[in-house]
Amino acid sequence: MKTVPVLFLLMFPIATLAQDSLSIRRPIFLYGLAAYDIPKGFGFTIGASIPFHSVTNLKRGSEKNEFISSELGEYRYPFAYTSILFNAGFGIECIRSSKHFTGLSFSQGLLRTIYDGKVYELDQNGNIKEHKLFRRTYLTTQCFYSLNYRVYKRNPNLWFIQLRPSAWLQYPYNGFLKLHFSLQAGISYGLKNHVFS
Repeated sequence: MKTVPVLFLLMFPIATLAQDSLSIRRPIFLYGLAAYDIPKGFGFTIGASIPFHSVTNLKRGSEKNEFISSELGEYRYPFAYTSILFNAGFGIECIRSSKHFTGLSFSQGLLRTIYDGKVYELDQNGNIKEHKLFRRTYLTTQCFYSLNYRVYKRNPNLWFIQLRPSAWLQYPYNGFLKLHFSLQAGISYGLKNHVFS
């Protein structure tokens, strides 16, 4: 009886559509950013973005690249806690000039917090004991908009100054969502001569 659904599926033809794709020559970008999380947090983020698809508009002289990215960061909230953040996502870069480009990306991640000070808890016998290195894990959803400006216009190296405002959600935070706004600034470097197909 279990083979009937399998035989039923095999009666239908399975078609696979394939699309030829041209190899794209776009650099992998590595970046390091200092961050300020409004109103009291500060930290840093390091990450990489890898392009996987490119569309060029010859009439406008512009290019759009789709990329995947991954980041690792740390935030410090004085007299409260320290957070370690890891996320992965995807986005689109819009390039109209070799001097600058913009990007929009979305990501999902994990946030691990380690609280300052002493935290106490009750054990099963009702005794109070100190909980050392008390921490919690949250999920995050983030949206970034980045502005990238080339540092040396005549230099073949791809050094850029990156400015990146972002909004992100931390959840479940006491049963709710906690909204964050962050400002990030730093440098990014493009590794040249990488071809993706």
